[in-house]
Amino acid sequence: MFRVRPFAEKDRLALEAIYRDSRTEATWLPSEARDESDFARDTKGEVLHVAVGKDDEPVGFVSVWEPDAFIHHLYVRNGSRQRGIGKVLLNTLRARLPMPWRLKCLRANDGALAFYFSQGWREVSSGVGEDGPFAVLEKHEA
Repeated sequence: MFRVRPFAEKDRLALEAIYRDSRTEATWLPSEARDESDFARDTKGEVLHVAVGKDDEPVGFVSVWEPDAFIHHLYVRNGSRQRGIGKVLLNTLRARLPMPWRLKCLRANDGALAFYFSQGWREVSSGVGEDGPFAVLEKHEA
């Protein structure tokens, strides 16, 4: 079982590890992007919500740039995936973040795209960035 709570400084090392490990495993990312992952830099100014297990140990997180309702990162620790944690992390934002929400997802990240589409997200635009082709997705109230 798990719950979601706001980020606390005590979570930093665990979230850094989840972020680093998840990006290292992301074979769809260019190697430079995997090597240059920096949790503090990449989440600066964002609001973080943390999924924790019964021992209060982080198993995943979502980071949001609130001024634009933009979901920048959503990661779940390997070994804790496929348990609904990503869905619950997103659902906790409903009370905190007005819709519509947006995010950018690399097209090569098939698993993430499938997840977001299964949660009712829709593609609203696309482009090509330094990490490759991406889709911009948007989520509206159901």
